[in-house]
Amino acid sequence: MEEPTLADWVRERDDPKLARARAEALDDITVLDLSYKSFAGCYCSSMLAEFGAEVLRVEPPEGDFIRTCTPYGILHKGEGLNYLTEGRNKFHISLNLAKPEAREILKDLASQVDVLIETYRPGGMDDWGIGYEELSKINPRLIFASITAYGQFGPMSLSRMPDYDNIVQARSGTQYDTGEIMPEGKGYDECPWAIPTKAGPWIGWIEAGTHMAVGILAALHWRGMTGEGQALDVASAEAYASIEDWAAVWYQGAGVVNERFGSLNTAGWLYCFAPTKDDAVFLGGLRLEMWQAFADMVGKWDEWGAASWKDLSLFTEKEEQLKWAPLVFAETRKYTNEELVGMSVEYAKKGRLAPITPVVAPVCSPEEAMHDANWLDRGIFAPVKDPVYGEVVVAQAQHKMTETPIRTKWVCRPVGYDNEHIYLKYISFGPRRLKELKEAGII
Repeated sequence: MEEPTLADWVRERDDPKLARARAEALDDITVLDLSYKSFAGCYCSSMLAEFGAEVLRVEPPEGDFIRTCTPYGILHKGEGLNYLTEGRNKFHISLNLAKPEAREILKDLASQVDVLIETYRPGGMDDWGIGYEELSKINPRLIFASITAYGQFGPMSLSRMPDYDNIVQARSGTQYDTGEIMPEGKGYDECPWAIPTKAGPWIGWIEAGTHMAVGILAALHWRGMTGEGQALDVASAEAYASIEDWAAVWYQGAGVVNERFGSLNTAGWLYCFAPTKDDAVFLGGLRLEMWQAFADMVGKWDEWGAASWKDLSLFTEKEEQLKWAPLVFAETRKYTNEELVGMSVEYAKKGRLAPITPVVAPVCSPEEAMHDANWLDRGIFAPVKDPVYGEVVVAQAQHKMTETPIRTKWVCRPVGYDNEHIYLKYISFGPRRLKELKEAGII
């Protein structure tokens, strides 16, 4: 009988198909998500909900603006495609916080939860009498998590500028050095394509939501040791700026501003996207021997003098990269994506420098990614059968865990869908009381 491989052993313990039978790490945690007009707040509570927290998503009776964000205005059963992913695993209730009675209801809810997430302008919750100072008197163990554009203090904290992802990207410094190189002596009128380029997805909001989710987990751990809650403050632009790595250190130490460098990378060579016969690939060779292996793989060992290369840092200089990039691209254009990937794999087996080989990865479209055999086997694009929205494919199961795996139980809920269940469970409001609150515009 064959011994099971490591892959078999791991699959048996953390295959997403088995997740529903496993425990949930946060199933004793209740989260009140008051985020409004903020994908960051939604993303933060989604991460907690995936780990089993009971998330009560609170929206105004008309619903949150974030539900309307969708490509070309496409709606699926009334919902924007974006919210079909970020409404996952959450119980949805409605509450009009502009009404004093609604704020009293919120206090009742806040007294029973572990975490409250909010994304209102600094001071907004305090003006309503439901800020951290007030709510911590009711619930000293409360973790009060605020995500805003510029933070709870600072010269711009009270700015009316909203916390939008593009603003986060622009203010962080990261987008300044992302995009195509402006040719020397040219301007935007002549080269309109050489401008700062935004990241495709809402990565600024995602960074802020992820930072806050990690902060909440740390605060829960601290509370477990001390019994004390606390207030958390994440400014979205600060969170996104953290991924700039060495740019701030370079400026602080040498006064150098990192400029746009197109597909190339200021910090390393060979590290770029390259055109191919049928599309494009990513090339990675951040060690000298990997760069030499690439030269050998494409038959340029002698012509390029690869054997004489001694120091990779020489190739990272701007002028050197601009000189070598066209030579590299001329070679990659001779092959398809599949051919280049195959060449890299084969070189690792039989090449002059084997097992060293350059990294080659095809640039995949969303369609190609969703049909990638590896991702399908690992369950990331497994359809979710939702009782309201039908079968929907959302990215899921990114954390594979043997004991407490994440899972997507449902993708979304309409506005106020869980009013009856949640208000009865937490405040003992029955149908008659809910009808009165609805007629008064409170829910």
